Amino acid sequence: MRYFYHLGLTAGLVALQAASALANPFTPGNIVIARVGDGSASIANSAATAVFLDEYSPAGVLVQSVALPTSVSPTGRSLTAAGNAPTELGLARTGDGRHLVLAGYGTVPGTAAVATSLATDVARVVGVVSPGGNIDTNTGLGNAFDGASVRAVASHDGVSFYVVGSDAGVQYTTFGNFSPTRIDAGPAALRGVRIAGGNLYVSANTSPNFGLSKVGTGLPTTAGQAVTVLPGFPAATAGSSPNGFFFADLSPAVPGVDVVYVADGRTGTGNGIQKWSLVAGNWVLNGTIAGSSATGLSGIDGNPNAAGTGVSLVASSPASLYILADNTGYNVAPTQTVLPTPAARAATNTAFRGIAFAPVAPAPVIASINPTSGLVGATVTVTGSFFTEASEVTLNSVAIASFTVVDANTITFEVPVGATSGTVAVTTPGGTATSAGTFTVLAPNPVPTIASLAPSTAVAGSANLVLTVNGTGFVSGSVVSFGANALATTYVSATQLTATVPASALATAGSYGVTVASPAPGGGTSAAVAFTVTVAAPAIASFTPTTGGPGTGVTITGTNFAGATMVRIGSFNVPTFIVVSATSITLTIPAGTGSVSGYLSVTTPAGTATSAALFNLVSATTAANALPGLSVFPNPATDRLTVALPSAAPATVALRDLTGRLVLAPAALAPDHQLLLPATLATGVYLLEVQQGAATAVRRIEKR
Repeated sequence: MRYFYHLGLTAGLVALQAASALANPFTPGNIVIARVGDGSASIANSAATAVFLDEYSPAGVLVQSVALPTSVSPTGRSLTAAGNAPTELGLARTGDGRHLVLAGYGTVPGTAAVATSLATDVARVVGVVSPGGNIDTNTGLGNAFDGASVRAVASHDGVSFYVVGSDAGVQYTTFGNFSPTRIDAGPAALRGVRIAGGNLYVSANTSPNFGLSKVGTGLPTTAGQAVTVLPGFPAATAGSSPNGFFFADLSPAVPGVDVVYVADGRTGTGNGIQKWSLVAGNWVLNGTIAGSSATGLSGIDGNPNAAGTGVSLVASSPASLYILADNTGYNVAPTQTVLPTPAARAATNTAFRGIAFAPVAPAPVIASINPTSGLVGATVTVTGSFFTEASEVTLNSVAIASFTVVDANTITFEVPVGATSGTVAVTTPGGTATSAGTFTVLAPNPVPTIASLAPSTAVAGSANLVLTVNGTGFVSGSVVSFGANALATTYVSATQLTATVPASALATAGSYGVTVASPAPGGGTSAAVAFTVTVAAPAIASFTPTTGGPGTGVTITGTNFAGATMVRIGSFNVPTFIVVSATSITLTIPAGTGSVSGYLSVTTPAGTATSAALFNLVSATTAANALPGLSVFPNPATDRLTVALPSAAPATVALRDLTGRLVLAPAALAPDHQLLLPATLATGVYLLEVQQGAATAVRRIEKR
């Protein structure tokens, strides 16, 4: 069994459609006839009976039989019919030619007296059949036809439906609904219903509506529509039993449809196919193609010929399928006076009901494919129209094993392993559409690798540098990153890239990972290779003072002192020093230091810097004994000192605290030998440095 999902259903149901499809698509030009019974048991009773759609070729050869559901399924309920009711199962093709519609009972075979069952016990349902043989029975008829037979359905699009039966008049509903609306104000008992020339028509065999009637104007959807018998029918058709009918437009002089063929279901004299023509506003019976006196006709359908002057007809009785033509045209007696020999006969314990030409699926159309290129595994979306029931999707003429029909306008698939570039084609029952453009299957970009960096190191604080990255798998669009910073990159070749590392990225010493990232498709990021930013070697610009002993504070000025690990004066290691900044180090010469001269040196992880000048390290004893005859008084002092020199030579004086910090900068001693102590100088012990000539003396003073 094959199930059909209408465009309004969800994408999930559309995808399920392909998985549950068992029937073959109908062939345009073939004939489909509704059949009750499977031949295994008598159908001469009112019990629910299984229904089949038999497809015949124009030569009367059985092509296939499609079983309608006999149990609840994802696409709706059962659709069965009474075994002995020839007026049921009126089969019709929709106005757009894309579906078949019929009505039946939503119950399992064997349910007794279904035609008179309560609608609350046995639902009446509408079946919609697609060109692919898929069936949907999701549309219910609520309480309509309660205790009455449901007979025929008409639809112009497979979405809106007009349903008639032995009671309840004309019921209007839409796809998937369960609550129809009675739209007519006419007879309750009707046989057939059809849309022709944009209007709705019904057939009846009760007065005053014998024959055919028009319902409202156009295709009404609201209640209260008048049911008007077509002029000419009532008097001429009394006693007939009109079932199905087919309208045609065969005269260019008469607006709209002007010929109608009516299947007469009565038994005995007079049955067959009636031909009527609209003449001066009145329908005139042109003649009857007589049938067997034993069996009346149930259904009829037709196709006008290419010239529009004749009609190919198919008709059904419970026992037979008839294939014929009427080529006499408008308002002329039909070509044949009796029905031809049946093209096919119903088997024992089966019976034919309604008949229609096979539905024709519109040809699919591909509007676009997106994207137009991609890797294996990429999802491709095909956009267009009429994709419902797509049976095959190909890429470069090779079938895609798995695809999803999202809706009538969209199909998706993943590019399979081994796919090659080419056009995309979609096949449905309506034909095959091929894309105008091609889809290109891309080879993935390789994952890049780094073999070496040039240079691989730089000194912290360096200016911008051009980094050359050597490796494999580089493509245009590959990007070099330095740490977390993506760099402006130039593609040189598949094995080389260059990139500019900005000075800001080289400001701080450390190890930085360099990577290369290549874009999709494929691509990826390489393993990181280390680039080392080293600390710059230190340099000493100057130091002050150039001479000192224990307690003397010394300040060394230069560059790159950060991380200094050692300071020396000649061969003497200064035990304690302070790295004030990258440009300054301070120290205090400790007690017990001997008298020696030497170069200052500063050692960091990046190297050792040595001063250009010597520092004269003077021991405490030497400094204390220098300049014999030097005296300082008063000591302690409050605001000034007198520095008595041993000779008249000029001298400079400076004052340091016991840590060696300079509190009074070196200055020439005044002629009066007075040294003023600032009022802001804190009380305490200080070291007075007096330099006269090549000698430097140190004296302890106390400030009060």
